[in-house]
Amino acid sequence: MDTLSEVPAYYARMVGVPSAEAELGVSQFIRLPLPPSVNTYWRKSPRGMYITQQGKDFRKEVAEIIAERQCLKFGAKRLFMAIRLCMRDRRRADIDNRTKALLDALEHAGVFDDDEQIDELMILRGPIVKGGECYVMISEREQ
Repeated sequence: MDTLSEVPAYYARMVGVPSAEAELGVSQFIRLPLPPSVNTYWRKSPRGMYITQQGKDFRKEVAEIIAERQCLKFGAKRLFMAIRLCMRDRRRADIDNRTKALLDALEHAGVFDDDEQIDELMILRGPIVKGGECYVMISEREQ
């Protein structure tokens, strides 16, 4: 399922957007570890906000996966992103709390220049997966 030609149709069905194929350009599908919650990613000190060690470790792991898989780099293009978060257990969790850490890590890895480029963002809760994981599809928006 990592082939780029299969991704838009597959993900469109997965997220329930039947017209996505017609609206999206080049796409990249990435499987990543479950992002940390924003509550554990950032901390506040008297000097200001900083990224925790857990956050730094996640950013490093994402950067390594992006480099290893030679993922596409979208530069400054306008983007659509669909995210499927598979939690590690049945504990209550806000899926939006994990999004900022993921976007920050992808930006840091050079997948796109700035998360401001994302015009559409879809977040879904997937099934429980031991250890947790995250599926991301990033597509260039045709303008």
